Amino acid sequence: MSLSLIAAIALLTYASRALALVVMPDPPPRAKAVLDRIPAPLFAALAAISVVADDQLAAPVMLCAVFGALLVTPTRSLLHVLFGGLAGYALGALVFS
Repeated sequence: MSLSLIAAIALLTYASRALALVVMPDPPPRAKAVLDRIPAPLFAALAAISVVADDQLAAPVMLCAVFGALLVTPTRSLLHVLFGGLAGYALGALVFS
């Protein structure tokens, strides 16, 4: 996975979320309570999928990226998780390259 592909995916993800915040109306309180609980499990599921590739454990650099992203999931911020994953990837690239 190239850095430009990661940046493009991040831009699409962040832009679509920002657009949804601007264009879409606030959900009803009951739906909002459910939606507020989704980010942490969603991030964990994406991380779990990233850890295994082709029935094998992912490369150490990818594991560092996943660990970096998971470290900042308590912030509940998609942008923080993105930067945590990028920082983990960069650190893993320095250590394992």
